[in-house]
Amino acid sequence: MDRQPEKIQSFDPLLSPLEGTNLIEASAGTGKTYTITCLFLRLILEKRLTVNDILVVTYTVAATEELRDRIRKKIREAMEAYAQGDSQDLFLKGLIQKVPDAEDAMSLLRSSLRDFDEASIFTIHSFCQRTLHESAFESGSLFDTELEPEQETGLMEEIVQDFWRRHFYEAPVEFVSYALRKKYSPSYFLKLLKKGISHPDLKIIPETKPVSAVNAEPFYRP
Repeated sequence: MDRQPEKIQSFDPLLSPLEGTNLIEASAGTGKTYTITCLFLRLILEKRLTVNDILVVTYTVAATEELRDRIRKKIREAMEAYAQGDSQDLFLKGLIQKVPDAEDAMSLLRSSLRDFDEASIFTIHSFCQRTLHESAFESGSLFDTELEPEQETGLMEEIVQDFWRRHFYEAPVEFVSYALRKKYSPSYFLKLLKKGISHPDLKIIPETKPVSAVNAEPFYRP
């Protein structure tokens, strides 16, 4: 029996489930940052999570700073709403109705605001680097491992140029000529390096000796 696909529902930050895995599809300018701040606040009040229990991951440093500012501001707005017992913000107004215990809510919000500097709001790269540092023994990585988000445009080109200098500058003329005819240029090796990084388990076979160790013979004998 074929499984019927689940029906797509309109998103409501106040009623969206907080359990399981949920996918929210949103195009540019539809309020993704606002949605994240609302869900963050609900997790604090409805699930009683601390800021250390919630992970927010985004793409850029600027986006993380905006998220931090917006979430902190939303927590303060929620505290004011609970202090007054009402709010002009429809989301906060609905949240007060869902979580009516003002004293308990104020206690959770104050704790979150006090500990907010420890909130786990990262870029993808900074989160991965932190995870590697915290689990260095389990992952087998070095303690001073650094992630280079722009390595494809800088570091990888430098590696290829260094490889070309080492293996082609002093190689036999016949070898270099053959490589160029086959279009084995630096750009070719750059593409090869990118493929290798995306598939770290690949092995190069067969193993070959460096070009300098090859006993090159002339193509024509007198």
